Amino acid sequence: MNPVLLPCLLTLTIALCGCEPQDNELVLSHHNGHTLQLFDHTTVRSIGERNHQAMLLFDGKTVSSQNVSFPLLPEQYPNWVIQNYVTEPPGPEQEQTLWTVYVSPTIFKRDDFDQIVACFEANRPAFDSALMSFSMPNNGKTGRIGRLVYGEEPKPIVFRPSHVRYQRANKGDQFDETLTINPDGSWFFSATGESDGFHMVSNLAQGKLMVKNGQLSLEKPFEINHPLFTVRPEMANLSSVDYLQSFTDSTGKSVLSVLIYPF
Repeated sequence: MNPVLLPCLLTLTIALCGCEPQDNELVLSHHNGHTLQLFDHTTVRSIGERNHQAMLLFDGKTVSSQNVSFPLLPEQYPNWVIQNYVTEPPGPEQEQTLWTVYVSPTIFKRDDFDQIVACFEANRPAFDSALMSFSMPNNGKTGRIGRLVYGEEPKPIVFRPSHVRYQRANKGDQFDETLTINPDGSWFFSATGESDGFHMVSNLAQGKLMVKNGQLSLEKPFEINHPLFTVRPEMANLSSVDYLQSFTDSTGKSVLSVLIYPF
């Protein structure tokens, strides 16, 4: 091997090894022989770039590592035990979101949840301070923990129509259309498929639901207006109402059983 090349390879190897991501402990709280830790969990995204996740560990076991939102209709989860800490959400000028921490009953006992609450409250200012300056990927600044919930985190519901309605303009490509509704009421409609040899994922519309009479409803009529997509000719006479009525989830439940009539 070239004697000049060997030191370069050794230097590169050492540099790469030194770039291995490491978790950085931000807060450590003790109570009654238990510990609750907040970590900055880092993973390599690309050379010189890292992703950062706020991760909570109780007695060394991961409690939560993602900022899952709180549902618009929490009364749909009567078995939850909820410990609230923030009654007013941070203002938009603060560019912060509240972190709802879900403690899974399949992993932690109810007594564990009580100890997690006690550990958090024993050093809450430190948790708030650390999270106020922590940036969560795709969610802005976490701000602080708004709730601890003993219950499984709610999942988005994905609905699909009985027949696809849209195609790429002048292409006729076949796409898989999905309407995804998140627990916090945000929703997006997307088309996924192959076009010109490429895999395409196009977000055609998005919005936010509101609560009316204890049910979810669309803030505005469901309309798609995307410059790259047009209505398929055979679906031209199908109204948006009829189209939306054809959406069902994996269990066969219709989207209008979740939403009140939106038009």
